[in-house]
Amino acid sequence: MYVESFKNNGIPYLRLVRNDRVTNKKGVKTATKTVVLNIGPLSRYDDGQPDYVDRLKKSFKSGCPLIPALLPYCSKEQPAETYHITIKEGSPDCFGHPRLFSHLLLEKILEELGLNTFFSSYKGFTKLEYNVYGFAKLLIFGRLLNPASKSATVRQNNDYFEPVLGDGFNPDNVYDTLDFIAANKNKIIRRINTNLVKKAGRSPEIIYYDVTNFYFEIEDPDDDILGT
Repeated sequence: MYVESFKNNGIPYLRLVRNDRVTNKKGVKTATKTVVLNIGPLSRYDDGQPDYVDRLKKSFKSGCPLIPALLPYCSKEQPAETYHITIKEGSPDCFGHPRLFSHLLLEKILEELGLNTFFSSYKGFTKLEYNVYGFAKLLIFGRLLNPASKSATVRQNNDYFEPVLGDGFNPDNVYDTLDFIAANKNKIIRRINTNLVKKAGRSPEIIYYDVTNFYFEIEDPDDDILGT
């Protein structure tokens, strides 16, 4: 099965199709196309990033489709991915450069957590015009690899293996993305936790606390200070 884009009255649509071989009346086997699922108009799912249809096809083949409704149709056995990286001595594009980490590691983690499908599907429901997942991904990459202000993080767009945002984006949409994340905070957390339980075997009965920034103050000095 594979995802196909077609036009109906000039409007692009998406559907899931399967190639079958059937025997005609003459006893000859011929190829025929069977529609498995009519997904809907492309405009409902397009996240605004370049080559959405191609990325959708690849995500379906990899078993992590951008459109959640396609997940039941994905193959259980996923093909192995192969990466070819050439590094020249003295080049800044060596291991440790953010563009390599974001492409090979961080983006895969976001996909495993289901955040790519979450943002893409909710963009379709809310009819947002800007690339909400692209801005969210840029914020996450920036916070982990090169922390900076929100506006400076957007300016890091071209620092990665491929630009996270396409051409012609409005930098101010990064603040709209923060509003979107705040409004959907609980749904995002549930999506992450669900995938951590399902894919990483995390126990939902255990609560983890990050206390690295906690500190306590008392009015009186400690005993060891009094004794000095």
